[in-house]
Amino acid sequence: MNLWDILILAAVACAVFFAARRMHKKKKSGCGCGCEGCTGCPAGRKSGT
Repeated sequence: MNLWDILILAAVACAVFFAARRMHKKKKSGCGCGCEGCTGCPAGRKSGT
């Protein structure tokens, strides 16, 4: 395995990590945008995002 293979694997791992993190935030909040709750916020954004 050379340097390019390692860099590609690292990039894929980062993409998977951030996708899983986003899915977890959306599931936890119960909101489609991933914020802390969409009660009355425009475009689903609320404190912290």
